[in-house]
Amino acid sequence: EAVVSTLSTVSSGINAEYGEFQTFQHYFKRINLSKMGFRDVEMPDGTVKRFTWHPKYDARYPAFNQAPKCNQYFIDFQKCIWKKGEGYKPCDWFRHHYEHICPPTWVEKWNDQLERGVYPSKQLLKWQAKYPKAEAADE
Repeated sequence: EAVVSTLSTVSSGINAEYGEFQTFQHYFKRINLSKMGFRDVEMPDGTVKRFTWHPKYDARYPAFNQAPKCNQYFIDFQKCIWKKGEGYKPCDWFRHHYEHICPPTWVEKWNDQLERGVYPSKQLLKWQAKYPKAEAADE
């Protein structure tokens, strides 16, 4: 009986946290997983090939919890485009990593916070104060 009450508590917590989603399965069905693990690459002949892809091991994050790694790659991407400009191709390395690791809802939330100027990262704010914002890179 304790297990049943615990499950109902967890279920009500899910409903409160995810709104219209009734279970974790409903929540994950909403997330677009079609991009995760794959990279579409345009070949020299103009065709597009899909390759299996995953981030390599990062010794800074040996634990199973990938949230700190996700957040750091997002911040590193923002720092890169701040200093080098939007079109700078090497910044895509960070973008590929955070897109693969982070849940899309987190990325949407963080992008919204960046647009409103309320993203809660002292590290990013210090970086932006230290370096002037770059113009968009020529392609």
